[in-house]
Amino acid sequence: PFLTELRLTHPELDFWVDVSVHVRHGCYMATADLGEDSRDVGVGSAPHEAVRAALRSLGGPYAREMADGVDRDA
Repeated sequence: PFLTELRLTHPELDFWVDVSVHVRHGCYMATADLGEDSRDVGVGSAPHEAVRAALRSLGGPYAREMADGVDRDA
């Protein structure tokens, strides 16, 4: 089932990333739209873990800091 849609930003980036988070069988899946033809997917046991995995192509600091804003208790 669908959980939430997010628009994530970072002060050092001049663009935002639209992310959708879903949960299925207790596992979270995030899909990040990183460009016109670029969509990355991440999975995790919590929403912020899935979002961080989906943002991994942005690099560690950006992915971590942007995912830290995602509700860990969702």
